[in-house]
Formats: sequence, C-alpha cells, structure tokens
Amino acid sequence: MQDPSLPQLALTIVVIDFLRYALAAGAVWLLVEVLLGRRLASRRILDGTRQPGQVRREFTYSVATVLIFAANGLLIWLLAKAGTVEIYADVAERGWAWWWASLVLIIVAHDAWFYWTHRALHHRRWFRAVHGRHHASLHPTPWAAYAFHPVEALVQAVFLPLFLLVVPMHEGAIAVFLVHMILRNTIGHCAHELLPWRWTPRGWLSWITPVSHHHFHHARNRGNFGLYFTWWDRWCGTEDPEYLRHGDARFGAAKAPGSAA
Repeated sequence: MQDPSLPQLALTIVVIDFLRYALAAGAVWLLVEVLLGRRLASRRILDGTRQPGQVRREFTYSVATVLIFAANGLLIWLLAKAGTVEIYADVAERGWAWWWASLVLIIVAHDAWFYWTHRALHHRRWFRAVHGRHHASLHPTPWAAYAFHPVEALVQAVFLPLFLLVVPMHEGAIAVFLVHMILRNTIGHCAHELLPWRWTPRGWLSWITPVSHHHFHHARNRGNFGLYFTWWDRWCGTEDPEYLRHGDARFGAAKAPGSAA
C-alpha cells in the first residue's frame, strides 16, 4: 500500500490530535458539568467563578498546541520511516511482556519529564514569558488541558520522539499512552474531586495525583508539579500541604462522590 503524501498525512495527524483533545475534554466537561453536575456539586474543590471568556481562551490556546503536537507526530512518522526510531506493528516481534513494560516505562518517564520541565517553567523568568499563559485559569476546566504557550507545547512535545529514540514501542502501546495522557490531563483540570478522599491521597492510591493536587497548583501557583504521580513532589519537598488540609476538611476520609458535603 502506497504511503500517503506528506500533506495528506499532516492533515490526518492534525484531525486525530484535535479529536483526541476535543473528545476527551468534551466528555469530561459533559460528565462533570452537565450530566453529573448536581451529584458532583459537593465535590467542587474550591469555590469561585471562572473568568468571562475563559473556556474560549482555553480552547483557542489548546488548538494551537494541537497543531504543534501534530507537527511532532509527523516528525515521529518521518523518524520511523528513516529507521531512527522503532515503532512496530506486530506484537509477536517483542511479545506482550514488552508491550506492557514499555507502556509502564513511558508513563513513568513522562511523569518525570513533566515534573522537572514544569518545575523549571515556574522559574520567574520562564513563568512570566511562557507558563503564565496556562495559569491564566485559576479555576480551570477540562478545556485547559492543552492551553500552553507554544514554547511550553514544544517542551512537552519533544518528550515522545526523545523517548522513542531509545525505547522501541508497539504502535498500539503508543496509542494507549496518548489516550491515557489526555484523559489524565483533562480530568486533572475538571475542578472536582472525583475519587473518594480515603483512597487518594489518604489511602491505597496515595501515589496517584488526585484532581485537587493540580487544582491547588493553579489556585496557589506553587508546588504540586507532578502530572500522574505524587512521587516527585514528595521526594523533592514540593508537595503543597495546603491541598491535603483542604481536602481533609472539605471531603474527609469517609465522604464519597455524591455524598453530602
């Protein structure tokens, strides 16, 4: 089968990346704000109103990021065609054990990449010039998941080709990683604590970042730099204890989603 032309391939990647963002953000928004809005009212993390035009701004910035991520996807395709990175289609080439091991490895590696680049972007100079755009939303929505300055979008985009330079992956494992990434990102910006507080961060899922973890990062503009896991913030002393105190008071160990506040 003949390969598509570069313009056709570029357009396909743009459409796929946009749909991945729009469907994930739209689904989380629909569930949290519309379908389960009343049931989750007591799970809203902080009181406060969103700025006029906030969702439009978040969406516009995110679409710009989608274009950068799509260009990155095209770069990865070209690297794969050139044999610089190994993306294989047949699971039998390396087996299911490697399929799952590579998926776990890329999620853990991406969390580390995000923590350290995110923390660096909070340096005064970089925050004013770059990362402050994302923090324009004090009470973010799922549409803010990709609301980055182009420089920040590039910083986050280059992780995947750099990782693939050293770790071969099945195309299905890459797809699962990308879906996991956007779902965790949109959920992390939904402004509602979805899991019981007794599970995370006070229980058996304490290593997973709850929504409050990133929401307080937006509200207080300090600490809580991790994306998927709490490890780096705890190891490096950058976990904001206020989000834990607030969660204990607001949700408590025994309160589950849908219960009275």
